[in-house]
Amino acid sequence: MLLNDNQIFLDLELSNRDAVLEFISVQAQQLGVIEDQEILLKDFISREDQYPTAFQEGIAIPHAKSVTVKKAALFFIKTKEKMDWNSPDHFKVKFIFAILVPAMEAGTKHIKILSALAGNLLEEQFQERLFKVDTKEDILNLFKCVEMEVV
Repeated sequence: MLLNDNQIFLDLELSNRDAVLEFISVQAQQLGVIEDQEILLKDFISREDQYPTAFQEGIAIPHAKSVTVKKAALFFIKTKEKMDWNSPDHFKVKFIFAILVPAMEAGTKHIKILSALAGNLLEEQFQERLFKVDTKEDILNLFKCVEMEVV
């Protein structure tokens, strides 16, 4: 399972992209998904420097293909307020799906997860449900269709 309830964080008070990426890195290490939070944070920021991962207004999909990742995982964060994601389109972000994949699965699992997630995020009905989530259960139910596409 890519996403479980201890990888979902709702209504966080984080003010910018780097604070979100650092939060995810710390949580991933505490949960045993990665070995080194500093390496993951560096990999996230390196990816963002190539091109920001703000998918559209309201949504970002940061991802890291990293040697520190032990197993593919997804983290979900909903912040209290929208924040700047340093995107060229000036998108403000409130919903973050962070994809963590071992470096050796960069061309396989990573592509499957990103494709399934992005495809669903383009669906109006999926977005409507996303923008109304209030509980971890809401997110888990919403994500079931994405998870099925990846397995």
